[in-house]
Amino acid sequence: MSAAGTATIASMSDALTSRRAPFVLSIGVTAVGFAAIFVRLADEASPLTEAAYRMLIGAGVLAAYSAVQLARGRDVLPRRREQWVIAGFIGVLLAGHFWSWFASLDRTSVGSSVVIVAMQPLLAGLLGVIFLREWPAQNEVWGVALAAVGLAVIGGRDLVAGGTGELAGDGLALLGALLASGYLVGGRKLRGDMSAAMCSSLSYTVAAAALWMLCGILQPQIGGFALDTWSYLLLLGLVPQVIGHTSLNWALGHYRAVTVSLAIIGEPIIATALAIPILGEWPTTGVIVGGPLILLGIAVGMGIGSRQRGRRVVAAVVQQGVSE
Repeated sequence: MSAAGTATIASMSDALTSRRAPFVLSIGVTAVGFAAIFVRLADEASPLTEAAYRMLIGAGVLAAYSAVQLARGRDVLPRRREQWVIAGFIGVLLAGHFWSWFASLDRTSVGSSVVIVAMQPLLAGLLGVIFLREWPAQNEVWGVALAAVGLAVIGGRDLVAGGTGELAGDGLALLGALLASGYLVGGRKLRGDMSAAMCSSLSYTVAAAALWMLCGILQPQIGGFALDTWSYLLLLGLVPQVIGHTSLNWALGHYRAVTVSLAIIGEPIIATALAIPILGEWPTTGVIVGGPLILLGIAVGMGIGSRQRGRRVVAAVVQQGVSE
């Protein structure tokens, strides 16, 4: 096949990938929406233990997959020192994110915790400008603004009504949001150089190692749990981590950090909805009013950007066809 023909097939593959990207991103957001539920259901374990097992499972699955891909010659290890450094750094950020967020769920409601953690797009957008020179598109700015109003409406009621214990939980959730935004920005930079599987396996392994080192130092209970607790810990590692976060890592190769983090704002809606039948936690008036604003923000931020991206891909395919 000629070089031009190979390039045309590659361009058509890119177009197919672009159409698949919104679906993969939605799967990732849905999967991570189960995280808060599994954490609450596995509350026999400490937040640090829950985070450690989540990352151990995620790292094990992705490392095994990456090893197979390497053996088949379908993937490569990082070639530059900078890639290893970034992978290690975002792995530490990921470990801190899960520990602080899981600890917040011990101190405040699911609704309040997931809403505050979902403020990461505002932080990721800022970090993206500083470190990646990625300025948000106009539709993303409007999307973030609408979502921020929705988050403020939902979180305001809980923050006003909460005592010192809930305020501590809110502070831990905010820390989790900051660490998660740094992870997204770093992951976006890393995904430009390697596959989603390799990026995930490296960062998950570092996060797991960091968390288990902390377990060795702080000595939380790591065994002797009831069968249902083990089941929820396993689900925590497989659903929101292996499926959810890996899908988000893949999406970082096709969307900007602010776009992916904007989509993640859907997580509090999913988590709050799941908390009704599973945990018996009904949404507050703030959730009922602010939820539609969050969804509207996601639609505005994702919809226009996706169409523009699609037009660029189609134009590239057409241009390649003409050049033949």
